Amino acid sequence: MGFYVSNLDNFDPMKDEVSWAPFSEAREIVWRARYLLRERSSSQVRWLASELDASIDNYFDVERHQAISAIESDGLYELLETDEAGRFQDFAPEAFESYDIKTSENTRPIDAAKEVVESMGVLDDPDIPDPKEYEYFAAMALTMVAGYVQALNSTFDFKQLKRVPRTHKNYEPHEISRFGSDLIAAMEAVTYAESVKKMLQLKELTEATIDRAETLTKEGVKKGMEQIKLAETEKRRAWGKIGKEKSLIRRNLSRDAVLAQHDQFESYQKKSIASAAADLWQWLSQEAKRQDLDIFSVATIEGWISSHRKSKATS
Repeated sequence: MGFYVSNLDNFDPMKDEVSWAPFSEAREIVWRARYLLRERSSSQVRWLASELDASIDNYFDVERHQAISAIESDGLYELLETDEAGRFQDFAPEAFESYDIKTSENTRPIDAAKEVVESMGVLDDPDIPDPKEYEYFAAMALTMVAGYVQALNSTFDFKQLKRVPRTHKNYEPHEISRFGSDLIAAMEAVTYAESVKKMLQLKELTEATIDRAETLTKEGVKKGMEQIKLAETEKRRAWGKIGKEKSLIRRNLSRDAVLAQHDQFESYQKKSIASAAADLWQWLSQEAKRQDLDIFSVATIEGWISSHRKSKATS
């Protein structure tokens, strides 16, 4: 299941019901996450999930570039796999033995989210004022449950290259096992969200106490708190500028190239989102070297196409 924002295309994170079978815990996860997000609309929850997804992609991008720089500085070029033109393609397996390289393959979405979500406090969007750290994790949990619901009701047909409705609900043992593992990840996300909110409440209570003490201790405590807040702000700005804004450039280049290809050929436009995404993923894989583009997953491309088609339909 993982963490894919496209899972919310057919699931309203704040309204849709969740079946009690085969795991009743799914309902509890949804209820707890919605309680944390009770002041938000469905579109705002999707915004939170989308921003978190983009920041996780940026995090892995920054990790990749930092690892490449470290390996090149050490002169261990044999740990970098390149094409005939010398452009980076992947890390050699031995690279992971010598360097702590974080990738989407060896890092869980929630662990990556913990690394980046603090910086998201600097984001400013008029449609979702003052997003809280715990809200991102609650949105992640709902998105994961949306993937679980999708897997319950449909399966991916490789011949048609799209998801098709299940003909029955007699799940295989390996499917039940996967569903359980997926819900554990969603449970971890909502539990972490709740713990973050409790810490925020404790921080607010502490600051309120300090504010009251300030009237007795003059300016001392206040200045100390301002220095701490200034340090936190500078740390977040560093990530916001270097990690998110800079890395989004390459993501957007790939997205724009894929959507341009989609709009140029009517054959893509006539296909379902899943089928078009699979075909455009193959096109991107072939064109990445020639156009110096980054390759993204089929699920990410599905999200691009879905948003693009909706935008064109309403324009």
